[in-house]
Amino acid sequence: MVANSSKILILGSNVKTTNLPVKEVSLLQEGSLPAYGYNPGDNIDLLAGPVTVEKGRLEQCLTWLNAYLAESGLTPQVDSLSYGTEKQVYQIFKRQKKGREGYQDGWFMVSQLLPSEERLKKSSAFVISEHDCSIVGNNTGMVLIDDSGVPPQVCDDMMALNPDMWCIAMGISVAHWQQWARRLGKNFTLFCRLSDLETTRMEMDSAVTWESIVAMCLRALKTSEVGLWDPLTKRFLCHIVVEMFPHAILYVGPGGTFFRYRKGMLPKKSSSKKRGSVPCYDTMVTAMLTMNIFRFNCLDFCRNCFFAFSRQVLVNWKILNDNGYHFDGQLKLPELDFGSVCPADWPCSVNECGEKRGDRMRLAWQDQASNCQNDCPCASPEVIRRDPNFVELPNTSTEFEKNLTLVASQSWGEEKKKALRSFFHRKYESHCNLQSDGVRYAGHIDTIISVLHYLKEEVNRGTGFDHLPMFQIGHLRTTDPAEIDPVITLHQVMDSYVSKEAVLRPLCIGIFGPPGSGKSFAVKQVANEIARHYDGDPFDFFEFNLTQFASPDEINSAIDPIRASVARGRVPIAFWDEFDCRYNRDEFGYLRFFLPSMQDGVTYVHGIPYHIGRAIFVFAGGVKASWEGMEDLLSPENSEQLKRSKTLKIPDFMSRLRVVLDIDGIEIPAHLLQESATEEDLEELRRILHKRALIIAHQMQTHWKKAARKSSGLLLRLLLGEYKFGARSIEAVIEASRAADRLVYGLPELIAPSAARIHANWRVELERRIDHVRKSAGLRAIW
Repeated sequence: MVANSSKILILGSNVKTTNLPVKEVSLLQEGSLPAYGYNPGDNIDLLAGPVTVEKGRLEQCLTWLNAYLAESGLTPQVDSLSYGTEKQVYQIFKRQKKGREGYQDGWFMVSQLLPSEERLKKSSAFVISEHDCSIVGNNTGMVLIDDSGVPPQVCDDMMALNPDMWCIAMGISVAHWQQWARRLGKNFTLFCRLSDLETTRMEMDSAVTWESIVAMCLRALKTSEVGLWDPLTKRFLCHIVVEMFPHAILYVGPGGTFFRYRKGMLPKKSSSKKRGSVPCYDTMVTAMLTMNIFRFNCLDFCRNCFFAFSRQVLVNWKILNDNGYHFDGQLKLPELDFGSVCPADWPCSVNECGEKRGDRMRLAWQDQASNCQNDCPCASPEVIRRDPNFVELPNTSTEFEKNLTLVASQSWGEEKKKALRSFFHRKYESHCNLQSDGVRYAGHIDTIISVLHYLKEEVNRGTGFDHLPMFQIGHLRTTDPAEIDPVITLHQVMDSYVSKEAVLRPLCIGIFGPPGSGKSFAVKQVANEIARHYDGDPFDFFEFNLTQFASPDEINSAIDPIRASVARGRVPIAFWDEFDCRYNRDEFGYLRFFLPSMQDGVTYVHGIPYHIGRAIFVFAGGVKASWEGMEDLLSPENSEQLKRSKTLKIPDFMSRLRVVLDIDGIEIPAHLLQESATEEDLEELRRILHKRALIIAHQMQTHWKKAARKSSGLLLRLLLGEYKFGARSIEAVIEASRAADRLVYGLPELIAPSAARIHANWRVELERRIDHVRKSAGLRAIW
């Protein structure tokens, strides 16, 4: 470890932060307040106690560092120094959660008043007084915190006074650190916020998947404006850590590119921020990085080191995000339980980084390893490999750069979807590496057996999907980022629409996919998720199939109960199924009759307009299975078709949609089940099988006894079946099968072929072949 005589400097721009803790109180309860001008029961803001004044993030970082040092027993000399003109920042905190009696947490920042001036155009003045000379020199390291926008360019002076120093920097801009990075190289670590990258020329968009956000981060960090990427050597000049509070953290640098996100969580941009924020999360990580240097006398960012560090960061971030600030007479940083987190002060991999830390560290690791929890991140490389939420991105290559460009692009199509699915390349466990009859089975056979294993563990033990990258909205679960992206976008748009004070027209959504792909299911799950944030479910559901309508007049009749729902204060969601059906011998014949309600929010009855109000119209395609099929109708290459489309008002209809979803089906194309299947084919096969496995597991939990074991033969048949009506057929087969009171459910419980043929054909020959391979590999068992 670093000797206790180590000396570091925390250098920060001169900021005076005034924290105002306030609370909402009822005048009726307060009693002593004058009630003149207020109605009893009104809520007003009152100070909850003393105002807290601190030296900005410099003081925050010092507070965190002292807390960590108190736990570690280390006593290095820590000095602090501020520079530049003082800036005034005001932060208003409210208590947003009710805890038990005596519980003081739950304070979140709800408003921040910043200085009126913009970010500096040049670096702040940094004058070293005679008194400060002893503080500035002879340091083993420095923490530089800049709140001005342009850090002080005193790197050369600092290097002259501290020749072997390391530096950890944090600022409100990711640019202007080139000099520091070039002079210090691997001894320089820049910690930046995701919002810092949003100000670069390669701006971040409103992406809702980790893949897109990470790709845009890498793209932004490689710009000349940031200046930390060497295009000649194709390497970053220093270590860069990017926060994505509270659910993810990214590292890029000479050691590689690593990313970790919290299981099942999506980027914060896609979740509600109404509660407020905890602005100290960045200084906490800066202090953690500093502590790692104290412990190791170096700052490693190998795979295993960042695995342990990132896990600890997310654990602490969760505590911050859940509990907020602490208030006990005055506002304080949250009180973390440092002891409950597996410490990062021991080598997490003797193989990768133990050599340079010496035999003393090796012995310390051996003593500590026995005390770690079973799920400790420093347990073994196997733990890292099996963690679906920790990703190592490949080194720069032509193929990776092409993928990155697609994922970060402002477009949507099949190419981008493929790039999204392969961007976080994961190595799935192989279950059939043994040979059978002299043939080593891999390819599609191994892929099927691998997914079968996950499904079997899930339906029998509830743990099969633990090692899959999973995202969930309500009961909608998926491992596919290209599927969750538009669903989360729909969630954002619907949530924004429902929460608006006033609306002009119904929110119109288009949704496409083959029969049984789960079109209405996706919308209902999004609505259920939004409803959780209201006292009661605000939605009413109506379903209409336009193939059952005899004339356009029935559209107005169908809108009557929708208007009645609005009048009751509800938000009706109307599914207009097969909106593209024929009327009067014209495909899309009904579309033009929806235009008044879509554009003006009115419906006409005998020429009299009636306002609809706040409602959501969901148009589900029947003829066209994708949005691209709709766009093809407007192709200028077919002038006759384009003219016909305009006559039917198809462009007018399309322009009034606000969100479009394409839901993929679950059919398995024949070429994916061939020996000639490529790596890309196998990834597509795995994606489809994962989707099937999720549907099968959900339907079994819904319709069958949960305690009974499900045999591999039964699960294999359901996994590989040729389904005629998608997920609807899977549900029908499981629902109609015998839910017998037995210990094990197997093929005898499955619905008989005479009834199953309505919905499915079984791939019996493929089942037998896979079962033979499983037997040869010693994998054939009931559970």
